[in-house]
Amino acid sequence: MNGILLINKPRGLTSHGVLYQLKRILNANKIGHVGTLDPQATGLLVVLVNEATKIAEFLNDDEKEYLAEIVIGESTDTEDGEGIVVATQKVEPLKNVDDVLSTFIGKQQQIPPMFSAIKINGQKLYELARRGEEVVRKPRNIEIFDIERKSPILYENGRASFSFYVHTTKGTYIRSLCVDIGRKLNYLARMGNLQRISSGKFHIKNSFTIDDVKNGDYCLINMLEVLSDFPSVEVNAKQAFKISNGMFLNQEELNCNHAVVLLKKEERLLAVYELKEGKYRAKRVWK
Repeated sequence: MNGILLINKPRGLTSHGVLYQLKRILNANKIGHVGTLDPQATGLLVVLVNEATKIAEFLNDDEKEYLAEIVIGESTDTEDGEGIVVATQKVEPLKNVDDVLSTFIGKQQQIPPMFSAIKINGQKLYELARRGEEVVRKPRNIEIFDIERKSPILYENGRASFSFYVHTTKGTYIRSLCVDIGRKLNYLARMGNLQRISSGKFHIKNSFTIDDVKNGDYCLINMLEVLSDFPSVEVNAKQAFKISNGMFLNQEELNCNHAVVLLKKEERLLAVYELKEGKYRAKRVWK
């Protein structure tokens, strides 16, 4: 059993908790995922089962799409609804919200939140934050391709909130984006609900719940289908033997000039090879 399983993660469960349950249900030897979701977030979690864990490095740069809620007039230490409220403001009717959102489209830098799993000097930021420590974080390069308000603005108890759609690069913290949106509106802000709806070519509409998997109502996506954007070569039996032993292949053998190529036999993924110094050498080999 090797392949990619798309899971619709429920609220309140960590990404690691999802893997723990699935490993037992599927009786998998190895299991992993691409793109962590915080416990309070819901939506698409791309799970890699057994040999598919080896393709994680080819999926890590995938773009993401989210539906998020922003709460304006309140800030928390975690930048979301799970943290301690540290300050509040009464919100007057907001103006030019859509214009402000549009200013976030494009390449930019974002400072990661203290409550994140980024490591500095071997320690995760959230571990430092829980001890009341704050350190300088290096800004990250991100790009927002599209952002759009998806609901009317709701005013309640001196706060304002609305949901929005965002399509962005890997590594973008939506919590921090909400704080930055609030800042441009001249208010405190935090993230409310968050749902990931896509990751790369995968979409939540094709996902399964954990209960679906328990009931056997699921399917795995073939690794070749997932890596279909890469050039591929069908190899013969002699080449397959060399591949299974991690041996290099000459360019003439493969009749190929691509920098990275998938090698397959009878629609089964054997390896990913890369061109180095005129020879194709193993980058990843599958059993």
